Amino acid sequence: MTKRFYTLAVVAIALLVPSMAFGAATSFGVAKTITGENNLVTVPLEISNKANLTALDIPLSFTEGVTLKEVNFEGTRVEYFDLKVASIDNENRTVLIGLLPQMSHQAKPDLAAGTGTIANLVFEITDPSVKNVTVEAVKMTNPHHELTFVYHAFSQGGQRSIELEKPKFEAVTVALSGGAPAGNMPVEFSLSQNYPNPFNPTTVIAYGLPVAQRVNLTIYNVLGQTVATLVDGVQQAGPQQAEWNASDNSSGVYFYRLTTEQNTETRKMLLLK
Repeated sequence: MTKRFYTLAVVAIALLVPSMAFGAATSFGVAKTITGENNLVTVPLEISNKANLTALDIPLSFTEGVTLKEVNFEGTRVEYFDLKVASIDNENRTVLIGLLPQMSHQAKPDLAAGTGTIANLVFEITDPSVKNVTVEAVKMTNPHHELTFVYHAFSQGGQRSIELEKPKFEAVTVALSGGAPAGNMPVEFSLSQNYPNPFNPTTVIAYGLPVAQRVNLTIYNVLGQTVATLVDGVQQAGPQQAEWNASDNSSGVYFYRLTTEQNTETRKMLLLK
């Protein structure tokens, strides 16, 4: 499938109906990174959709210090799609991903409601001093692309239409733990945005410690009440991460605070069920 054909296909979908808010309660984020050999780190892209999806237009940017080697779809929820295209531009640090279940005469179903990985970003760490990479959604022009999910909607009379959703995806910073040379330890205190975010029901919080020290990582609700304590004890220097399972908590905004002997930092996250 050529890049030109992919662009025309996605643009055609975008022109079918005007952009609108659609109550499909879809979340888009980044799952736990997977470390490989030769300074390769895989960052899975994950979505949670409560309605069947028929197309996805995903333009993303990423920060310096890494090269995007490939985008693969093996073992993902969209492996059966006819159209799986990724246009990588490492000079401008962007990637444009387009997904359609059916481009042939053979009938194929939409992406069923559920949660899971839809693509894997495989980065090579080219700057040994880089400890993490930030991925975020961007808007592209000529032609226009922005993070868009396309649904088939049906009226009471059975007529089918297409509706678009523009899901929120805040910038996510993920630790490149283990992917860089062994001597690449954090030189300063750092706390990354949780991933995925929004999430349901689990999310991972990554952080870096310059020296071994006592660490406390606690979750709070909007009232300032303690919801969970993920870490409370001494940890070694280097990249660290903790997972929070919020299956017993209700949807809403939560805060996580990392406290060490010298530093304290707080970030916000969204649980969306």
